[in-house]
Amino acid sequence: MKVAVFEGVRSIRLQQRPDLKPVPGEVIVKIKYCGICGTDVHIFDAELLPPPLVLGHENVGTIAAVGEGVGGWEIGDRVLVGPPGPCGECYYCNNGHSSICKTGFSRTNGLGPGQDGGMAEAMRVREPKSMLHRIPDEVAFEDAVLIDTIAVGLRGIIQSRFKVGHNVVVSGAGPIGLGTIEWLKIAGARHITVLEPSEKKRALALQHGAHEVHNPLEVGHGFREKILARYNGLGADVAFECAGNPQSFETALDLIRGAGQMLVLGVNEKKACVTEATMIQHESEIKASLAYGGRRLPSASILWLRADLVPMVSLRISFV
Repeated sequence: MKVAVFEGVRSIRLQQRPDLKPVPGEVIVKIKYCGICGTDVHIFDAELLPPPLVLGHENVGTIAAVGEGVGGWEIGDRVLVGPPGPCGECYYCNNGHSSICKTGFSRTNGLGPGQDGGMAEAMRVREPKSMLHRIPDEVAFEDAVLIDTIAVGLRGIIQSRFKVGHNVVVSGAGPIGLGTIEWLKIAGARHITVLEPSEKKRALALQHGAHEVHNPLEVGHGFREKILARYNGLGADVAFECAGNPQSFETALDLIRGAGQMLVLGVNEKKACVTEATMIQHESEIKASLAYGGRRLPSASILWLRADLVPMVSLRISFV
């Protein structure tokens, strides 16, 4: 089978490997689509994980082989492959924070050492009970591959202090940002302002439910005052940082009202500037949300995909 192996900074090479065979308790999934996450781009650019590794943690496909002792799944079933779920033993799993399970990251396909991901023709699923989610026949694979990012946005809103009628800023209109906008619309946001440098993505943000869009690189002097004036002279109730870069982080934080909150969903390895005096003066809050957990959020996202949505998939890359 063909695999795309991350070999170091800005280096991915196609290799031929033997076909995968399941051991007891495992499932082999034939990959139909693997989403390219912003995290994958950061790894590619900065070698945030040690090579060699097959990247890819946003995966959909069909079950190709079922190991001994695995029940409930058959060859040909259409599946989403999610994160491995809680270990059930560490402090975080036993205290309501299973998304930051001590072994969760290291057990995730495409992220953990030796846990090859879905940038391949097939992938090994070591924990099928928690990782596999059934895709309904009426949901296309091209839509289902977005469930990871859509569920991340949903959990971020659940983790935040957002309430019906709140005014919101979303910084970044990639897949996570667009999914967050859709959920905010469904959840009853009064007004949604989106910051996004890409003209194409700004147009998508409007189609997904944003009320107002701006290019943060071109807004110029007085932009903060304009947004504060838009929101009763106070600022946004909650800002969602979805771009994953220092400028986006700093801008989003600057646009929330006193006692407001910024919810961080973007991944960024660089340092952002935070002025403690300003945060204290405004009693600002910064909260982060990592991925998603359990079976409820992917299921909710699958239902969401049954709606008539604006396509988010912008490019398809084939091994052929």
